[in-house]
Amino acid sequence: MPRDPTIFGDMRLNLRILLNKQHLCSRFSEARKLVRQLVTSADCDSTSSAVWLAGHSLGTSIALDVGRDMMREGFNLPTFLFNPPHVSLAPAANMLGVPEEAKRDVHLGSYFVKHAMGKTILRPQKKKMEAVFEKLSSWVPELYVHQRDFICNGYIDHFELRKQAQERCPRIAKSAATLAYRDLLHPCAVSGFGDKKSGRQHLLPSARLWKNSNPEGNAHELRQWWQPDLILSSNLYSWP
Repeated sequence: MPRDPTIFGDMRLNLRILLNKQHLCSRFSEARKLVRQLVTSADCDSTSSAVWLAGHSLGTSIALDVGRDMMREGFNLPTFLFNPPHVSLAPAANMLGVPEEAKRDVHLGSYFVKHAMGKTILRPQKKKMEAVFEKLSSWVPELYVHQRDFICNGYIDHFELRKQAQERCPRIAKSAATLAYRDLLHPCAVSGFGDKKSGRQHLLPSARLWKNSNPEGNAHELRQWWQPDLILSSNLYSWP
């Protein structure tokens, strides 16, 4: 929100998310600490829904971080994420009008490349991220994404193209889905689950994706989600 007094801190945090450095921010560490206190004070068990996580845009990045952290401690918290940022080239491809068939073929080819890297230069990261995925697989956050919002619509391609790859080449898809090309630039950025750096935040094993297809209005506004004439569809994407 440009007129908000926190705009400069927000933009700095956006940059940290782009670089996968958000775990260094005090907003994230404070949120993890406070939610842990809430869960403890509510005397929750692993299946309790006394504490929910929710956020919009930048806030979803904090909720994702907290949700992953709580899964490390065995707490599967209901999570609702509105317009969550997704860092990828998918929005650029969508804005350029790349045909779906071309995106599918490029994505599948990319999976073969990642699979090969996982067998060679990214082998240590692949093993650690597979452990992360197994630990997180039962956590199913609700993702509310507008297909016109370039900030979050990368999640649509992420899950839909992943499902297509799983149907065509399940072994390759399972191997490649845990890796990101940015790991080549920062090969030490993927730590074991439970560390502060638990891999690329957008690499979610499971989620329920709610896709908004409304042709009008601001695609990134929070208030769009309580309009009475929403055009919604949903799909559950589970791991593996």
